[in-house]
Amino acid sequence: MAGFWIRINPQGCVDGSVHEEYVGPLAEDAHKEFTPRVADRRREAAQGWRHELVGRDEWDRRAKPCLLNQCSHRSYSGRPVEDVQLREAPR
Repeated sequence: MAGFWIRINPQGCVDGSVHEEYVGPLAEDAHKEFTPRVADRRREAAQGWRHELVGRDEWDRRAKPCLLNQCSHRSYSGRPVEDVQLREAPR
């Protein structure tokens, strides 16, 4: 069963999600998908950003409220989140 990688900011709020089949099974691959530059990934790791693989039920419970701005997390005062250019999944 494929899951979803969720991107979690230092306050515990999910601010991104991508399907595991698109990215792969490693947290490092998920982090690369959201943050392409190595220096930025190192900075984020030091700040406490995390990437977790979750199933659909966990995604509904944890990610969906955050992504719909219906969660109770504090706002994050770090750099603004940037859109990531998506690439076509391999066939």
